[in-house]
Parts: sequence; structure tokens; C-alpha cells
Amino acid sequence: MKNTLYPEIIYETFERYGFLVLRIDHFDRGNYAEIRAELNHSDYLDVKQLQEITTKLNLMEKNEQIKIHIVNIDMIHKTMRVNIITEE
Repeated sequence: MKNTLYPEIIYETFERYGFLVLRIDHFDRGNYAEIRAELNHSDYLDVKQLQEITTKLNLMEKNEQIKIHIVNIDMIHKTMRVNIITEE
């Protein structure tokens, strides 16, 4: 991912790794975006599920050449918030 100016690319990228994006904020900065994505898990995460999420995020970082900061995992709403930064 070269930049964050095109939300459709962000949606497609996250979908490829199994995350449905619900909201994208601040993508117009060009090198940064705040993402809220849906988690497809029950009311809790076990260690294996958490590891699966981090593995997918790690693969996304490597393959898309971005940095991902996990801001929040909300199991009440079954979402996670992450910030992405493109590497220039």
C-alpha cells in the first residue's frame, strides 16, 4: 500500500486478510489512517484466536509495507481499532 488516499484499497486490503472494515478516518492525510474493523469471534478471545489476529496483522504489515498500531480490541462490540502508517 503506497498511501491511504483511496479508502477502497484499504477496504480491499483488510478484506483479503479476513477483516471487514466498518469505518476509516483520517485517510486523507496520505500516509496514515484510523481503522475500525469487525472481529468474527464470540464474546471473548482465547489465546489461539488472539494469535490468529496478530498473525494476520503481521502478514499485512509485511506484505503491504505498512506499520499497524493496535489501539483497542473491543469484545463488547466485537471490533478492533488500528492505526496504519504507510512506509514512504
